[in-house]
Amino acid sequence: MDTLNEGGFSEKQAKALSLALVQLMDSHLLTRDYLDLRLAELKAEFKGDIATVEISMARLKADLIQWMVTILIVQTGATAVLFKLLH
Repeated sequence: MDTLNEGGFSEKQAKALSLALVQLMDSHLLTRDYLDLRLAELKAEFKGDIATVEISMARLKADLIQWMVTILIVQTGATAVLFKLLH
């Protein structure tokens, strides 16, 4: 406040301005607790997203195996038929 007084502000103006600045800083100041809370929320959200991706990958793997087995069976059958027709 001394700096404000030296700059031409009255004692009342200096106190009001100082109080306003303190309130403004308090309202926009991030605390470690707030950041820890947000980090925990994000971690929980990412865990849910990772679980969803893992489930999707498992389904995709099962579908891929099913298609591969089907193709293998069809290919084996086609090879057997062609072999029988050519001999």
